[in-house]
Amino acid sequence: MSLFATIQQSANALQVSQLGLNVVGNNIANANTPGYIRQELVQQPGAGVRIGDTILGYGVRAVGVRQKYNEFVFDQMRLASSSLASSEKLDETYSQIEAIFSELSSSDISSQLSEFSASIHDVLNQPGNAALRRLVIERGRTLTSNIRTMAQRFTDIGLTIEREVQTTASDINRLTQQIAQLNQRIVSLEGGRTSGSDAVGLRDERLKVLRELSDLVDVRAVEQPSGAVTVYAGGEYLVADGIFREVAVSVDTSGENNQTMIHLADTDAPLIVSAGKLHGLYQARDRALGEGLDALDQFANDLMAQFNAIHTQGQGQRGFTSVTGTNVSDDVQAPLDLAGYQTPVENGAFEIVVRDLETGQTNTHRIRVQLSGAVDDTSLEDLRDAVSAISGLTASILPDGEFRIESDSTSIDFAFQNDTSGFLAAAGINTFFVGSSAQTIDLNPVVADDPAMLAASLTGIGNGTDNALALANAFDLPQAQLGDRSIKQVYEDLVVQITQDINVQSGVSDGLRNYLRTLESEHLAASGVNLDEEAVKMIFYQRAFQASSRLIQASSEMLDVLVNL
Repeated sequence: MSLFATIQQSANALQVSQLGLNVVGNNIANANTPGYIRQELVQQPGAGVRIGDTILGYGVRAVGVRQKYNEFVFDQMRLASSSLASSEKLDETYSQIEAIFSELSSSDISSQLSEFSASIHDVLNQPGNAALRRLVIERGRTLTSNIRTMAQRFTDIGLTIEREVQTTASDINRLTQQIAQLNQRIVSLEGGRTSGSDAVGLRDERLKVLRELSDLVDVRAVEQPSGAVTVYAGGEYLVADGIFREVAVSVDTSGENNQTMIHLADTDAPLIVSAGKLHGLYQARDRALGEGLDALDQFANDLMAQFNAIHTQGQGQRGFTSVTGTNVSDDVQAPLDLAGYQTPVENGAFEIVVRDLETGQTNTHRIRVQLSGAVDDTSLEDLRDAVSAISGLTASILPDGEFRIESDSTSIDFAFQNDTSGFLAAAGINTFFVGSSAQTIDLNPVVADDPAMLAASLTGIGNGTDNALALANAFDLPQAQLGDRSIKQVYEDLVVQITQDINVQSGVSDGLRNYLRTLESEHLAASGVNLDEEAVKMIFYQRAFQASSRLIQASSEMLDVLVNL
């Protein structure tokens, strides 16, 4: 090997040392840059040169710059980040649900149930006091208003989630488009070379975008020999080389409620996700909100059913001259247990007490409700005929399916008692509450507009209080229909269940958060910039540069000697 070759060999070494210092400087400059992956200069020995029978090395050459990271750890970190994003969205929703119930405030449902019960107890002492009766109405109105407000807040959170789903679709399209563009730039820049990470800055950016995408949906990224990555979600590809598939928002109408879903625009197939923010939004909407609102609806229906069942047995200070049921039947010819009422109607009977206001004479008429599975079971039309057969009364069925009873004269009024069939409560006659859910619960206008119609008596129209006592105790006494629980216990169980769900979900999030921190620590250990290590490398390249320079100087001096001979 000639002195010129030695000088060239050393020049190559100088260039490699310069490149190494450049990589070290880049690492040091990005020591605090989020998402930066530590880089390393890839060096290989130069091709050997044969000198006679001897093959001598031809120095060193730089073949590329490589990112130093553990691909397995990074993939696990991305999966953990997806799971955590889903869990944290559930956490956020549960926190909002917890705020809805506000059990530590003075306006929570438990307190209002107690205040409502106490107001009914006050009527026991002074049944003729109109102010106390109005207080019962106001407390009942406050209770129902609060329940409706809670249901509305559930709906509002659901609408917010629907909007977040739409925003997530736009974010997915934006990120997949970025990945496709980065794929094209990386493949173009690296030109198919085998170092696998020449486009280090672009690769850092792509890893960052992939991490951001994984926070939205759980994805799997597979790098191709060309340097591009193919991104999969739920078995479908989202990105392949420089192509990305758009997602779109659609409304699923197959269930009871219309729900916003994300699907692939080209095939209309739903985007299947098992983690990520989108999965958390679906879970928050369908599980946390759905189950929470269902439980609140069930409580509202239990409250109405139990309280109305007692209220329909009693009489107010005045009788009815006309009453229209607040609930409708969808089949007036079918047996009453199949007529479409929300609360069940059973085999039994109820009584109508007809009073002549001029003479004070009362007559009690028993209306049979036969529901034994026979062909002649009682229908709404049968009840209409039976009530209309009572002297002084006329019954009718309105076009929408409501049941109405009217007196034939202003001198006649009527009341109800001893309903063992449950028809009055089912039809909404002589009830205190109306509605079919937490969103629609309200007071029966008949009672709300006239507190004298509060059915406090069991001994006839007047100032009796036996039924008021039963109404007041309805909140605290176990009911067989509620699984031997009281109305208050039903609500307390609802709150306890939600609290348990919140605590369990919080524990899941904490576990995922700790797991992600562990993975991030492992990732930083392999990929983070250690300034001490970089300082050692810097000194190493500096010494190598000095040694190569010294070798060039020595070769140059030897060449001068030869030239001057």
